[in-house]
Amino acid sequence: MDSPQSRPNHGHKREMNHNSTAILRISASFCMLALIYSALLSGCTNVYVLPDARIIQHFKTFVVMDTSKTDFGANESRVIALCREFYRHYEDEFDLLVLMAHNPYKIMDQWEIGRRATMSVVRNTELGTGSSVIDVGKTFGSEHRLRGVVSLVHPDRIFAESLLLHEILHLWYTDLEVIPRVMSSHWGFSSVGGQLGGFQRDQLRSLGDGKYSAGNFAPQRARTSVPYSPLEMYLAGWIPPEEVPDIWVAEDGSWLMHDKSGEERQHQTDENGNKIFTASRISTWSIDQIITKLGPRTPNFEQSQKEFRVAFVLVTDSRVSIQESELEATELFIEQFTKKGPVSAWFKDRTRETIHNFWEATRGIATLEVGELWSYRR
Repeated sequence: MDSPQSRPNHGHKREMNHNSTAILRISASFCMLALIYSALLSGCTNVYVLPDARIIQHFKTFVVMDTSKTDFGANESRVIALCREFYRHYEDEFDLLVLMAHNPYKIMDQWEIGRRATMSVVRNTELGTGSSVIDVGKTFGSEHRLRGVVSLVHPDRIFAESLLLHEILHLWYTDLEVIPRVMSSHWGFSSVGGQLGGFQRDQLRSLGDGKYSAGNFAPQRARTSVPYSPLEMYLAGWIPPEEVPDIWVAEDGSWLMHDKSGEERQHQTDENGNKIFTASRISTWSIDQIITKLGPRTPNFEQSQKEFRVAFVLVTDSRVSIQESELEATELFIEQFTKKGPVSAWFKDRTRETIHNFWEATRGIATLEVGELWSYRR
């Protein structure tokens, strides 16, 4: 039986007020999940009624689902309802579900200010990562396989801002501390330099008096599309620990700000326009220290999972009809992201930015399988 307690979901937001909003969001999500799970497990449906949802179209790589509202990215009960509807029609043969809001006007803040994507971790049995052992799969409609559910504010977020790569990595870094950091579940002011934030070690510059700059980076996400970093690859089980370099960490890092007359506070920058941060506690972490802290990764990189089956769900509220061009674009995003090879050159030219699909981000070590989705229909 599932535990009535679940790990809170992890959302991708802009930097502003990140720590305080993250804490509030985690607390709110935890309370909501506890209530939902308790109601579901007790069978007391009159305590908490989940919203209606129904699949209205089945395609090769995704399904279209209709529900009352598309605010599931900020509403765990709707995520659960969508998943349970999906599993009424499909076998429990997927490691990951990706829910995408039909958002034709591309209102990026339709869930809440700054929220673009979330990960709800459903099931984890691996040890020595940044995630605790957990299994609440039955609550989401999965008896044995589902590992996590990603919510995206628009199908184009599969690539845009590297959001899907970012959220997938949260399967292996959620609630446990891997290195000292100033924000939960992200790398903060460190040289991890991956999808969950941090900078490249060769970009770090000491400016004296406890001030530093490290190029154009963010503590909680990749500024541009980058492959998964060595530490991220190790936690996911895709490389041996010997390939992870030492990590420079500003344990109490924070941006250096200054006030401008009549304006909001602004970041101070160096002569190259890079933001400056301050820190008084600096440490260097080796992979051996991390393993001592977390325990050895089990299974190790030789036995770990490297093929993941994923299902995509386009969620609409029927107020605005889905255009054929939107369905075609969604199919294209999915095809290129799950491709077992580099993103097509013509597709990169179309997006006009540096992008990586899952195969590229994992150096070709891990793959996503989308296949013939309808072959898994009940």
